[in-house]
Amino acid sequence: MVYKPKILIVDDSEMNRIILSDILEEQYDLIEAASGLQAVAKIIEYGQNLSLILLDYMMPEMDGFELLSTMSDRGWKGEIPIIMISAETGSDFINKAYDLGIEDFITRPFDARIVLHRVNNTILLHSKQRHLEHLVAQQVKEKHHQSDMLINILSHIVEFRNEESGRHILNVRRITKLLLKELRKEDPNFTISDEKIELIALASSLHDVGKISIDDKILNKPGKLTEEEFEIMKQHTVKGAEMLRRVPNYQEEELVQIAIEIARWHHERYDGNGYPDHLVGEQIPIAAQVVSLADVYDALTEERVYKKAFSPKKAIHMILNGECGAFSPKLLSCLTRLQNDLKQIDLAKDTVDMLDPKQFTEIKFERVLSNMVYEREKYSFYTKRSQEMRFEYTLHPPILTMSELAAYKLNVNPVIPDPNTNPGLIKSFGTKNIQKILAHMDQLSEQDPECEFELLVSVLGEKRWWNIILHANYNERICDGYFGLFVDIHDEKMQRSQLEHNANYDNLTGLMNKAYAEQLIQERMNKTGDGNFAFVIIDLDHFKWANDRHGHLFGDEVLRYFASLIKKNVRSSDISARMGGDEFILFFQYPKRVEPIIKRLFCSLQGQYKQYPVQISMGVATTKTCAHNFDQLFMKADELLYEAKKSGRANYKISE
Repeated sequence: MVYKPKILIVDDSEMNRIILSDILEEQYDLIEAASGLQAVAKIIEYGQNLSLILLDYMMPEMDGFELLSTMSDRGWKGEIPIIMISAETGSDFINKAYDLGIEDFITRPFDARIVLHRVNNTILLHSKQRHLEHLVAQQVKEKHHQSDMLINILSHIVEFRNEESGRHILNVRRITKLLLKELRKEDPNFTISDEKIELIALASSLHDVGKISIDDKILNKPGKLTEEEFEIMKQHTVKGAEMLRRVPNYQEEELVQIAIEIARWHHERYDGNGYPDHLVGEQIPIAAQVVSLADVYDALTEERVYKKAFSPKKAIHMILNGECGAFSPKLLSCLTRLQNDLKQIDLAKDTVDMLDPKQFTEIKFERVLSNMVYEREKYSFYTKRSQEMRFEYTLHPPILTMSELAAYKLNVNPVIPDPNTNPGLIKSFGTKNIQKILAHMDQLSEQDPECEFELLVSVLGEKRWWNIILHANYNERICDGYFGLFVDIHDEKMQRSQLEHNANYDNLTGLMNKAYAEQLIQERMNKTGDGNFAFVIIDLDHFKWANDRHGHLFGDEVLRYFASLIKKNVRSSDISARMGGDEFILFFQYPKRVEPIIKRLFCSLQGQYKQYPVQISMGVATTKTCAHNFDQLFMKADELLYEAKKSGRANYKISE
């Protein structure tokens, strides 16, 4: 199969999409979106698998400019090249489009050859630009490799003197990267480049460089420090910043400036109860805030001379509970969402412990960690580009975490503390559905931990059927949370419903067909037992005359008209069906005597449709004279109908 680059065509006009498809379909794999909101969903689904977006301006709900702004807010600007196609030709309009991040602009009406050439050139240019960026990044990476190595050596000297494993530095760097990337994703006001993230992560390696100046007896004391000893220990922050500030020739380097901030302020706390300067809130540089949280988490999960290691779950609980001081709420939210990623780092610790200490080196550890991160990123890549909507619900604390696609479709944040009372979630699911989900959770057990059920959910303002797959997670016989999938089954369910309707109902009249009526009639008699039922076969008198004189289309109109009379004159609990041709079935339960009901029906089901007098003959069989059996009732009613027609039509016969 030949690979074709994918192009997303965003236009509310189906005709415009068809025209562009005709031009491009031979060379490209085309995906269509009829609105800006649909386009956002497609971009989330396909991501950087898209080679180009062709964007219309005039669209309902979200126009082209609003879509460009949304892409910019989500950090997608520049990731996928965009060509705008519009009839607008004003310079202000076109300049605004370029300011919002488009690569090219094509005016309507357009020439097919021009569109094809501009599309080809834009995709080729973007591809070359990406390649050049990659080459430059590789060169920069090589230049930073030596300084990275020297910083690692220095930081490991600090860790060695502190009688701690060298992996603490590596873990803090990794967690720092994860937190910064997650914060960028969560907070649209926090903009930071990948290069800056790498710089902060590298600088984090020197966060405890000041411990070189602390006496070994205090640094490695197995018990609790005295107040005097703790005051000395706290000086490592000030001394570390001073050491870095006195490094000759490099004071103006951004890496050194960040390292100074981290070294001095990584023990500050968001409420001002940290040290050495008691900074409050955003007075603390973001680099120091992030490294502080990373340092605390890894310290809790590592074994130290003065304590045993806590589990990752316990460590996060302690941090969220404020047992390690106050941190930024946004960073705590990021930490919560990164629980699975942090488990990968904790798994890396176990892997290192299994290595032969004589063979352990920095390079081997980095390789193990790199492979694990690769597997995590690969999993994230595939799930983001599929229709898979994942969720995880922890009980202590109660936090619901969802994949980006699920959060987008439900119009809620990916991380929701105390989801049972969240207004956005209640709006999307409804109170009854949330209660139903909780009821299913209560029914799960360690022996039977999984269930599936369907719910009607509000998705981007539209009611859609979702299948919920729920799995309870048990830890030492105690349920500590749930995880699962949301699967959109709406289209499939609607198609199945339509197929079932087509199989059970007459397309012309909308009444049931004979086979479905037979099934329901027999079920009704079996369920009710000795009730009084009437089975009626109705025949339109002289219907062949209407067909022959006025044509079959007129005959169809008569049949639809008669079906509407039936619907108006029967109860919702009664069964009415078209047998075929001009014959119909009625089945209903009656209390004592059936004839008054039949007489009323006989009068109500006659009239005039245009030139055709609607007259009927009826045969009525009852369960008083026949067994509770469809075939016997049908045969008896059919005999009585024949008698009614034989006696001159326009009357009825009853077997009562």
